[in-house]
Amino acid sequence: MKNIWKYGRTGGEYAGKVLDDMLVSVPYTDQPPLEGLRADGEPLTIADQMFDPKLNQWIVLANALDHNDLNNLKAMYEDLEHENDNLKQLNAKTMLNDVAIKQENTTLKEKADSLAQINSKMMVASVQNSKDIAEIKKQLNPESEGGE
Repeated sequence: MKNIWKYGRTGGEYAGKVLDDMLVSVPYTDQPPLEGLRADGEPLTIADQMFDPKLNQWIVLANALDHNDLNNLKAMYEDLEHENDNLKQLNAKTMLNDVAIKQENTTLKEKADSLAQINSKMMVASVQNSKDIAEIKKQLNPESEGGE
């Protein structure tokens, strides 16, 4: 088993143990954070570091300004992650609505086809009725056929 850490823009946290042959990918690393002392003599913590995935190593934040800037980026990152989650939920709802609309369109198309068939039958029936009426008129008025 190997230890892994989850990293963000700054710092990170211990994530636990995984199998040795398990692939570790962003935002996780199996590289342990650096140990030692900060410039002020305090112990170096994971919050005093950032992980560079291209170099696959932890880097000590150089000064307070870097630390503050990266903390600001971390806050922005968390907000963007939250917004991304909201967009994923909206996208899921949109996809469900799309499926519902497609089902409704299919139902409406079936109804429209049914109405078109009924209309065709009605037109055929109307033409037949007109012929029948004309035939009945001929039978009722045979004298008008021969010319008056």
